[in-house]
Amino acid sequence: MPEETNGSARISVKEVYLELQQLRSSVEKIANSLPGMKEQLDDLEHDLNRKISDHEHRIRRVEMRMWQGMALVSAIAAVTPILINLMS
Repeated sequence: MPEETNGSARISVKEVYLELQQLRSSVEKIANSLPGMKEQLDDLEHDLNRKISDHEHRIRRVEMRMWQGMALVSAIAAVTPILINLMS
């Protein structure tokens, strides 16, 4: 450990070298894991795009059914007064 005197610290070349070796080891571990992370992120992006596309398709079908229902209700509303007049 570095000795402290008067607020200063003494760091030896050996301590710098050991820290540098630890840092190098950490950087190598990170560098080795990057290709795997890229593949995982690509897979996640593909799945997300597929799910979004599927949801858009479902929403379009729901909207189409809603408009068909509204058209049916409008047709019934238009025909009902005519039928009531014919029955009276």
